[in-house]
Amino acid sequence: MKLLVVEDDPLIGPAVKAVLENAGYTVVGPLRDAAKAARVGARECPDLALVDVNLSGGENGLVLARRLWQENGIPSLLMTGFDHHAAEARSFAMGLLRKPVMPDALVQAIGAAGEILGGLRPSSKPEALEIFQGSAAFTASLPKMRSA
Repeated sequence: MKLLVVEDDPLIGPAVKAVLENAGYTVVGPLRDAAKAARVGARECPDLALVDVNLSGGENGLVLARRLWQENGIPSLLMTGFDHHAAEARSFAMGLLRKPVMPDALVQAIGAAGEILGGLRPSSKPEALEIFQGSAAFTASLPKMRSA
């Protein structure tokens, strides 16, 4: 599975990339700028984007996640360390991952998202992950999930 990581923290972004690559995922990024992430996402066509909600400067992560979904059909898992329920993101993001997240929980969250995108029910889900069951990405997987 190819992942786009958008994280402006210079310590967190590379750590997320290392954890995910060690788990066998292909990682594009980390990118720190929403405009560049949108261009790279369109070019690289990742299966899933991990998007920090509070990007510094320019667009925030919610705007980016909406743009990735609407323009390229790229689903996003939003990441935040703030008390954010992301109610406005339920129409275009597939879920929210609360930071700080431990490496094993990060890998487990991506695995759960991959299962959903593959039309399956997740075999496990870390507590830090909230899936938006009414989201467009989740709903797009429903026909496959019913037949599985």
